[in-house]
Amino acid sequence: MAALKRIIDLSNKDTQQAWEDVRNDATDTNWILLTYDDNGEVILCGKGSSGLNEMKKKLRDNQIYVGVIRVRAVDDFGSQRAKFVYINYVGVNVPTLRAARASMHKRDFERFFHGYHIQIHADSQEELSEDNIIALLQACAGAHKPQAYKFS
Repeated sequence: MAALKRIIDLSNKDTQQAWEDVRNDATDTNWILLTYDDNGEVILCGKGSSGLNEMKKKLRDNQIYVGVIRVRAVDDFGSQRAKFVYINYVGVNVPTLRAARASMHKRDFERFFHGYHIQIHADSQEELSEDNIIALLQACAGAHKPQAYKFS
């Protein structure tokens, strides 16, 4: 694998459209996942409409991923509000130097995925469980806490 680039390019039309789709309540797309190709360039790894479990099927322990999943917060009054979860996944088999180099891109990814509600930095799929995400969302929900969260 080639070394990661110092500057990343997030201007790819497919990547931008996938992010717009996740942000748009009128589309079914509820997650986007980016990764690095063999040349160290950022590429769209996937997008989908079946939620967290569908996205997790893309994850490999020897790769780095950055993405967002849209979760629906539901309350007793029938209100549904979109919550965006920013995910930074560094697999347990990623070399330490590669992970350190990827950390240089953190701000670029955060700016690209603007408007998220929480961040999760994970190195195992177990850390990306619905229960963990719900706990983090509830911790920042304020006085009007939802009664449930929909992941797909």
